[in-house]
Amino acid sequence: MPEPAAPHRLTLPARLGILALAMLGSVAVYTGINLAMAAQPLVRTLPTAVDAWVGFTPAAVLLYLGIYAIAATPACLVADRRLLLRGVLAYGLLLLSGVPFWLLWPVTVPRSPVPVTDLFTWGVALMRWIDPPANCFPSMHVGETVLAAILCGALDRRVGAAIGALALGVWWSTMALDQHWFLDGLAGALVAAAVGLGVLRIRPLPPGAFVALPLRNLWWAVALYALQFLAAALPWWLGLVGPADVGAVAG
Repeated sequence: MPEPAAPHRLTLPARLGILALAMLGSVAVYTGINLAMAAQPLVRTLPTAVDAWVGFTPAAVLLYLGIYAIAATPACLVADRRLLLRGVLAYGLLLLSGVPFWLLWPVTVPRSPVPVTDLFTWGVALMRWIDPPANCFPSMHVGETVLAAILCGALDRRVGAAIGALALGVWWSTMALDQHWFLDGLAGALVAAAVGLGVLRIRPLPPGAFVALPLRNLWWAVALYALQFLAAALPWWLGLVGPADVGAVAG
């Protein structure tokens, strides 16, 4: 990523360090609570007509897998340290907003077993093992992608619109994979909008902070997605796992 010619520019090591710490902290908090709550008997559900309309689609795992790459897009585009740190604050507040619900008002999604027969159903099996349906309301998958759209949109409306379209796709994927209810995604999107707009408007940054790096830097996010995809797909492609090993995706 080229360095912006500005007093508040970020070095590449600093940018990567901030991104790595933010992602590791997010995963640690989310996964720790998720695994702990998944061990409890969860019964609260939030079905709507929208959920009944969206059918189960294993191929939706391709969109669902994009959460980290999409969430990382602001780090690829934001040139100014002040704006990037505002973005980190926004992601932190978004994550913390979900903690009381996950611990005190947990929502789950009942799931039926699915035979593992191809790459997509293997992806569903892997996803369900890593991400059991415990931290459902609000959805961080939807929230983090919406927040990425807001932060990128503050720099480039075209990129913000493109990320927003991907966020809608991720929202659909959460329902198509029986990972979230429609209301989980709606809550995540609303909280993300409130947090994202709040951190940008409270004590507004000077115009000089809204400097974008060249759009070619978004290829870093594409590379991150490609690495995630390969990490998930290679065990299946190489024959290290198969239907006999996995059986059916647990409900």
